[in-house]
Amino acid sequence: MKLIGQGRTADIYAYSSNQILKLYQSGFPLAAIQNEFRITQLLHDKGLPVPQARKIIDEGNRKGIVFERIEGQTMFSLMFHQPPRLQERVHQLAASHKELHAQSDHKRVLPSQKQVLSGAIRRTQLLSEEDKTRILDYLTSLPERIQICHGDYHPDNVMMNEMKNACDVIDWMTGMSGDPAGDVARSWVILTSGSLPEDADPAIRLGFERFRDTIVEGYINHYMHLSGLTWQEIESWILPVAAARLEESLPGNEAEKVLKLVQDRLNHLDS
Repeated sequence: MKLIGQGRTADIYAYSSNQILKLYQSGFPLAAIQNEFRITQLLHDKGLPVPQARKIIDEGNRKGIVFERIEGQTMFSLMFHQPPRLQERVHQLAASHKELHAQSDHKRVLPSQKQVLSGAIRRTQLLSEEDKTRILDYLTSLPERIQICHGDYHPDNVMMNEMKNACDVIDWMTGMSGDPAGDVARSWVILTSGSLPEDADPAIRLGFERFRDTIVEGYINHYMHLSGLTWQEIESWILPVAAARLEESLPGNEAEKVLKLVQDRLNHLDS
């Protein structure tokens, strides 16, 4: 099989002419793989723009999911290979996110946003028990909603088919039901603090740092324009989503940035 992509948790292979294999690292939790398969199936059946999940397979000592192959390129790739169209791509990113959030999880089949966040906050080793308690108490005060949320929405998880002028959203391991403002806040945290892999193309790394502020501001402002959400509603979720992100295996510099976001907002709670 031909390797066509790599991430922190899985490698992506061309599996057939119209399928790809997402092959998880050895020892990756089976429950998490089954969860991604289940969520992707549910959302595809609901008519959302997500690839069809076809089967879970064993490949040596690793497990993987065979997905429908989505034609096109990631939004991230398009942003940096077509700089004159950057603003258009950023607006498409926001519009695609807003379309997901228009759908409700009426049957409550997805994990709850607050349960997912609270579990991650409890597991992180980068916060004191006192700070965790304060953040969890604060989380209970935020809105309870049941809209479809991705939980890890960023330009590398959006596939753009330019021929069809259509976007598909991939990687639904963190799919959940909750408040769109919290989902957008998660994207803001990723975009403002995220770092590219060390082996990323130097030109792409330079372009990302050069255009990072343009991407963040354009995405947030256009999402607010489309949805009617305010920055205050989005910002209110940054503390818990940033704290939950500390549970992930982030590179040192990125972890420091996210930890600073958390500490700054904890200090603000005291003022």
